[in-house]
Amino acid sequence: MDFKAYGKVIMGLAGNFSATIPLATLDIWLEMLKADGITYQELQQGAQKIMREKKDGYGRMPTYVELIESIRGSQPKIEDRALCEANKILDHLRLHGAGVWPEMSDPITRQLMTTRWHYLTWAAQCVESENHWWVKEFVEAYRSTNAVNPALEIPCQVRPMLKIIGGEG
Repeated sequence: MDFKAYGKVIMGLAGNFSATIPLATLDIWLEMLKADGITYQELQQGAQKIMREKKDGYGRMPTYVELIESIRGSQPKIEDRALCEANKILDHLRLHGAGVWPEMSDPITRQLMTTRWHYLTWAAQCVESENHWWVKEFVEAYRSTNAVNPALEIPCQVRPMLKIIGGEG
């Protein structure tokens, strides 16, 4: 990693917003960029995107998170993910009926559809006109489950690796 070239881009970004960045902060940013695997080209494109699109906060250096989001895009909100999962369940019900257990790769969906709503029982009693209320209830339950137990978001394949390195799992 060419720290000088990366630093030049970050200093250019700061200069564009009439902001200053202390050397210690620049060093931290460079280490984070390295740890996050951001290439020089990605950094340049992300900085240019911020320069083109950022409308507020003139005189303030964009945050590291803003830079990363300009490079990678923002993460979907939990409600968006929950709505997608609810729609997958309803699509499965429409396509396969109540007798076929759906493939649920999302751990929160799997927990909700085996504990709060057992899929086979729920699907057998499901009324099409009530689905919009169920979706709202599912999204709220998904959000609550995620808030209480965010470890459920960790994919099953990753958990053994976390145990090996001493992380949660």
